[in-house]
Amino acid sequence: MKLMQVNLHSNQGNQFSSYSENSVTINQLEYSENILVSAQEIKPLELNSIDDLNQEVLNQLMAMQPDIIIFGTGNKIKYPPTKLLLQLQNKQIGFEVMPVPALCRTFNYLIGEGRKVLGIIIFN
Repeated sequence: MKLMQVNLHSNQGNQFSSYSENSVTINQLEYSENILVSAQEIKPLELNSIDDLNQEVLNQLMAMQPDIIIFGTGNKIKYPPTKLLLQLQNKQIGFEVMPVPALCRTFNYLIGEGRKVLGIIIFN
């Protein structure tokens, strides 16, 4: 299990401080379950895999009015259903899909820029 540190940016919100193959650390708390992270909150995510992303969950994400949603899908990139991604495009909400380590670094960078970002971490 490799533990990596992440650069923190000056800001008041949630930031990743480290990650490993099966967990992330945010504000000195370790999470090993699937989670939703914004600058203000960290919530459990009731998805077993990215394939479980459905209309109901997407509506909840869009209601948070993010500028961008970053999907972290373990160590392999796996895309959500295309029809859901098209809805994000239509609402002009950006999205990226990347491994969890890249999500941690990107999330901190975007939060540091003052962007309204949601991080979706799915370890499977």
